[in-house]
Amino acid sequence: MAQVNIKDIVKQYGELKVIHGVNVDIADGEFVVLVGPSGCGKSTLLRMIAGLEAISAGEISIGGRVVNNVLPKDRDIAMVFQSYALYPHKTVAENMGFSLKIKGAPKAEINAKVQKAADVLDLGKLLDRYPKQLSGGQRQLWRWGARSCAIHKCSCLMNRSQTLMQSCAWQCASKSRNCISV
Repeated sequence: MAQVNIKDIVKQYGELKVIHGVNVDIADGEFVVLVGPSGCGKSTLLRMIAGLEAISAGEISIGGRVVNNVLPKDRDIAMVFQSYALYPHKTVAENMGFSLKIKGAPKAEINAKVQKAADVLDLGKLLDRYPKQLSGGQRQLWRWGARSCAIHKCSCLMNRSQTLMQSCAWQCASKSRNCISV
């Protein structure tokens, strides 16, 4: 896991400034929740940390490494979006282990990490189900489980549903490390 430092971050779209010099230091293993009204920049800040949105000014470092110009794929960030983006033809277990499979991880390692994530998120009884057989909350936890299977320096969870967010955030904070949620 890694410390995340956000220093004087600014985001502008032309003349419109949407993030005005944010400073946040997140210690290794710390759980942080960003709260604010719609449109205040919570998701934009997470997208900048993940490298999905360019920053206009300031500096973001992860594990002591400035990542302003580092591609998203090279930042080692797990991000779970509000939309589920699940493969409908794959089971919970297959979806959770898919990123490890495409990285060429051995099947035993994939199975072990899927089981560990399922245990953390209390998804064990759902591993053989398909997306259409799950509730919205179960789908969100499932996506979090898929991201939890791989080791990442930082994980970001985005969800605008307060009920789902509380459930997922609690699971993350109580049993996982380095998690930032919106």
